[in-house]
Amino acid sequence: MLFTSFTYVLFLCVVIPIVRRTEGVWRERVLLAASLVYYAAWDVRFLVVLLALGVFTFAAGRRIAAAREAKARPRFATATAPIAAILLVLAAFKYTRWLVDIENGLFGTAFTLPKLILPLGISFFTFECVSYLLDVQKGAAELLPLRRFLLFPTYWPHLVAGPILRIKEFTLELENLRRPTWRETLAGLDRVVIGLVKKVVFADSLAVFVDQGFGATPGTVGGVDGWALTVAFALQIFFDFSGYSDIAIGVSRMVGIRMPENFNLPYHAESPSDFWNRWHMTLSRWIRDYLFFPLNLRAGRRVWLRYVFLVLVMTLVGLWHGAGAGFVVWGAWHGTLMVLHRVLQNRIGRLDDGPRIPLERLGRLVSLVLLVAGWVPFRAPTLAAAGAMLRAMFTLRGLRPAYSINDYLLVLACIVGYVVVSPRVERFVQREPQGPNVGAVAFWARAPLYALAVQLLFMFDRSNVAFIYFQF
Repeated sequence: MLFTSFTYVLFLCVVIPIVRRTEGVWRERVLLAASLVYYAAWDVRFLVVLLALGVFTFAAGRRIAAAREAKARPRFATATAPIAAILLVLAAFKYTRWLVDIENGLFGTAFTLPKLILPLGISFFTFECVSYLLDVQKGAAELLPLRRFLLFPTYWPHLVAGPILRIKEFTLELENLRRPTWRETLAGLDRVVIGLVKKVVFADSLAVFVDQGFGATPGTVGGVDGWALTVAFALQIFFDFSGYSDIAIGVSRMVGIRMPENFNLPYHAESPSDFWNRWHMTLSRWIRDYLFFPLNLRAGRRVWLRYVFLVLVMTLVGLWHGAGAGFVVWGAWHGTLMVLHRVLQNRIGRLDDGPRIPLERLGRLVSLVLLVAGWVPFRAPTLAAAGAMLRAMFTLRGLRPAYSINDYLLVLACIVGYVVVSPRVERFVQREPQGPNVGAVAFWARAPLYALAVQLLFMFDRSNVAFIYFQF
């Protein structure tokens, strides 16, 4: 049930009025039932995995809390084993076939495995289950009734591709759950429409050019086309993933639950570290709080060890995205860029304003180029294909364009859309419905704007192309 499908629209038309008419415990029950129906619509077998992980995490959390209250020394079976078990489930579904393929390639074996279907969103809801257990260990999460806890990982707007929630912030939203005002509902609807336009009009249009270019025979793509394709994919994945987040946040707001933001103009970043403060922000804070900060404490004053941990953590972030060498390289690429930026920043910061300011501006431009180029191993089908494209891009081999002029104009239009329109859209969606700026787009103006959006959706519809992050 894709967010861009008419089936999902019908689902919302049934669920949202029921949710708005119920209160208290019954509203939570309706939300939980709707979430389970939504997930079962993909595959009932996935629902079994989701519920099993949820119940297991619920039980493990109670055991950890009981041990904490008794002030007992943490035991492996109580504290660490449940987290390891959850991660093993993720690894079994996501990485087993990849590891077997590596073994077959290295040792010439011929092991085969039955095809495992990856449950949608497993990377996201396993991370939420792990964060819950870690918060219980620290005493930062309270124990909840089973109904309310299961709603935490299964809540349908964020279930498949985030934003990644924290139990404390989600519980606070449920405790303050009320019927949203019509202004809040319209603000949520605005967000949904914006997300649909991002996905269907921009991301899906770019997908045709990107798929064609990255699917070409390795070594046949020239330098100019390589940069055009890479920029196109950088924009495609932004419009695709941020569009999903906009729809999820908007739908959630229409039922009275606020979710954290996930994007903030990532290609406006001033550095590689700033990029991760703007891209997939809920994943970034998860990695920061549960991996990077604890490792930094272990590193102490050993700066070199902090840098090693940073590259290691970002490599794991790449591996979290998918089972493939390209994802690992992409993560290590970002970790290396962050380390280099910190080393250079320390040296440039000691300079006078005269040479420092132009060097900082040059650093921002170089960071953007390298961040965009980093998408090549992420998207390319093989490392060999990624290497061939990167060589062509940085040596500018093959300067003659090989694709239709319409493809280049589309990329240019999307660049303009991101640079000029996206900042204004971000300011618009961040406004408070009760604030004085609500009248910036008056109620009467919504009808023609929505009609234009619907017309664009019909014009650019490509039969429900799946969101990119659904595969993760």
